[in-house]
Amino acid sequence: MTLSNDPDLITLQPDQPFFETLYTAAPLVIVGTREEDGSENLAPKHMATPLGWSDYFGFVCTPDHGTYRNVERTEAFTVSYPRPESILDASLAAAPRGIEGEKPSLTDVETVDADVVDAPAVAGAYGVLECELERIVDGFDGAGLVAGTVVEKHVHTDAYRSDDIEPETLLEQAPVLAHLYPDRFAEVSETQAFPFPEGFER
Repeated sequence: MTLSNDPDLITLQPDQPFFETLYTAAPLVIVGTREEDGSENLAPKHMATPLGWSDYFGFVCTPDHGTYRNVERTEAFTVSYPRPESILDASLAAAPRGIEGEKPSLTDVETVDADVVDAPAVAGAYGVLECELERIVDGFDGAGLVAGTVVEKHVHTDAYRSDDIEPETLLEQAPVLAHLYPDRFAEVSETQAFPFPEGFER
């Protein structure tokens, strides 16, 4: 038996995009950068992840986007983890720019300045990373991996994991926002403990 002989599997055509034929869960973050004129740029990203177990974070972007060019120029960006009730902020940040490059929808998103880097962050987010550019790796069919070194980290008090609060209680008071590419989102407030095997180590 091979994968293509499994009657329960659909073998896609080479030009069919895999991630548009099924739903997969991913984080939804908002990357904040600074434009040349000093104004704020906010862009939602779902291809975003920690890079390893140290203080590195990366997201996929394209040189056609202001976010990419801003990071390349300023060598700085923030990563905000918005709350499910703030999904509209992510939607507003995704709005297209006008002819002059303006994005009036961003005026409806409340922001704060980062402490260490020159970039905005989303106010009220349950987690924020401040990053300095480490490198950009291009060559993924027009896209690039923007990798940063995390230089400052912030976690909201109601989302902070500690031994004093059970995971179930924590997720009830601070649910996690997940993006189901390409067109849905979810609020994660109920979970189960993962059944790690005995002796498991990272």
